[in-house]
Amino acid sequence: MSKSILMFALVFCFVFLPLVGLSGSAESTNSVAAEDLHRESVIRNGDFTSPIVNDQGNSPYEWWFWEAGRFGVSGAIVSSFGVEDGSVFINIEDAGPEPWHIQFNQWTKLVPEQSYLVSFKARAVTPRSINAKILQTHEPWTNYFAETVALGEEWQTFEFYYTHGRTSDEVVTFGFELGKSQATTIFFRDVVVKPVDKSEIPVKEKEAVDESEAIDYFFEEEEPAELVSNGDFSLGIANDQASLPFEWWIWQASTYNISGAKVAEHGVKEGVAYLVLEDVGVESWHIQFNQWIRIRQGGSYKISVMAKADSSRPIFFKLVQTGAPYGLYIEQTLNLTEEWQTFEFDYLHPEDGDPIVTLSIELGKEFPTTIYLDNVSIRPVLSD
Repeated sequence: MSKSILMFALVFCFVFLPLVGLSGSAESTNSVAAEDLHRESVIRNGDFTSPIVNDQGNSPYEWWFWEAGRFGVSGAIVSSFGVEDGSVFINIEDAGPEPWHIQFNQWTKLVPEQSYLVSFKARAVTPRSINAKILQTHEPWTNYFAETVALGEEWQTFEFYYTHGRTSDEVVTFGFELGKSQATTIFFRDVVVKPVDKSEIPVKEKEAVDESEAIDYFFEEEEPAELVSNGDFSLGIANDQASLPFEWWIWQASTYNISGAKVAEHGVKEGVAYLVLEDVGVESWHIQFNQWIRIRQGGSYKISVMAKADSSRPIFFKLVQTGAPYGLYIEQTLNLTEEWQTFEFDYLHPEDGDPIVTLSIELGKEFPTTIYLDNVSIRPVLSD
């Protein structure tokens, strides 16, 4: 996950809530107020009246934990958690060295250009800071919204405003980063992300929200003549997915303990990219040579790839969604030989297709060899 945090200049206020007992009609009034607070919120179980599901694989739209200690990244781990009286408690046993090493998250859907109120109550047994975030569900984990707040021993209410970008992902991760600071117990209640009209946003906060619109991925001017960046490999191979996803990068399953698939060596020699495959894993996607590209919805394109291999074998050219569910837009089998071949085919991007996709050349599954690539191109077909 990218460790960079894109901070937005939002103004926030602290509201301290006294801990008082409620009974009788006051209890009924409080119940109605809580219902009003959560009405229209896109957060599931934000009032913590139900148990924490904690099953990211099967129920990502419910609350789940990500702990670096379970993936060998650090020792960060949560020892226990649960819900009591409308709040959740999280006992942190080891906080790890980075904020993102413990996360309390859920996926949710946001509407482009819609403004939202982000609100939650929180406290900690030992005072410390945490991060609240809205970010991509996939690499490079771009932060659309990020705020650091300081928790005390008493309940505080934190409120922010956020406007979702016109072309930002519809499905996002909302959550809290709880790592790095000292281990303690953290409590949340009344977590809300609800749509608001811009007229409801206080002036100062509205100015900050307007300045923090997410990156626009649509073509505002004339579409470029070539969608692939560095398709002739004259600039080498950046291989930095987190920071440079629109340049060439390698994904290999061995990095994530999925299989042993691994590239032993890669580079550019005499203007040709080469990848020495040490282990190809058990699926074609276990080794990928990728880059993100911007593509026009409904656009027509001519795709061209030059390739060969030290030993004849197939590879696969694909255009895929950049995030879950990784929908496939096009797949072409390229049967490589020891001689150079040029593979060409036409492609029409759907009218409702994503404006950013992954150009993926899958090299796994068959047998280890060295693959050579040159002149990878995706060019718009001009209409009459």
